[in-house]
Amino acid sequence: MSVNFYSRISAMFSRAFWPLLLILLAVSLALVLWTGRPENVEYAEMACTFENRAPACIDSVRDWHEGLVFYDSSLSVTGDTLASLKALLWEFWNIEFAGAGEASIAQDAILPLRVLETRKSGCMGLSWLAMMVAEARGIPLEVILLPGHVYLRYGKDDGRAQAEPTPKMVNLEPNRRGFSYTDEEYREKYKAGRWTGLEFKPLTPAQFTGLAAFDMGNLYLETEPARALRWYRLAEDLFPDYPGIKVNQEIAKSRLPDSI
Repeated sequence: MSVNFYSRISAMFSRAFWPLLLILLAVSLALVLWTGRPENVEYAEMACTFENRAPACIDSVRDWHEGLVFYDSSLSVTGDTLASLKALLWEFWNIEFAGAGEASIAQDAILPLRVLETRKSGCMGLSWLAMMVAEARGIPLEVILLPGHVYLRYGKDDGRAQAEPTPKMVNLEPNRRGFSYTDEEYREKYKAGRWTGLEFKPLTPAQFTGLAAFDMGNLYLETEPARALRWYRLAEDLFPDYPGIKVNQEIAKSRLPDSI
């Protein structure tokens, strides 16, 4: 074939490439940017949204359904909601701590569907998965914020916790297979952290997933600031009161090329 033919093909490819790339980026952006309302956030739906899957993708996840069957069976035998939840997370699914440092804040340790695949997690991924189970089965479970950390709290404070031998509320440490620290022990362990005034308060589903979006943005802040900025914008929509979001948004903006 002639050189002119290849030149024409090359020119056609060049003209089509950039529009196609922009379309793909726009689609990706539409998938990443959540457009719902914070009061309607559900843990399972957001687990799918964060991975650009259909909102009901959890319905097709085999490990998830097998886990719920295990939980239901355990509960019917023992009648113990907390024991059944702990058995599901740390025996049936056998989720292990991914390790200190970068491993615990990697994407695979944050996103619960990845955690189900790898069986390794940091505090965010395990807590998110636990809250999905709680959401599906009506378990009284909350996520509690600490500086750079979250943990789970089982039960409800009905004002009688101190008067009964069995505590109504139990803290579960996600990175230690449900080990129970007291609030005072947590306060001592994290006293050197950066406190925001939001600590020891239960996070709403929107706040928790906003915190997860913030963590996702941090993964790309150094290498892909535009991508980080999209995650920070989602984080701000979901958890506008979290102080680190605006700070990192400005850092991401400062690193964008001048032409963007």
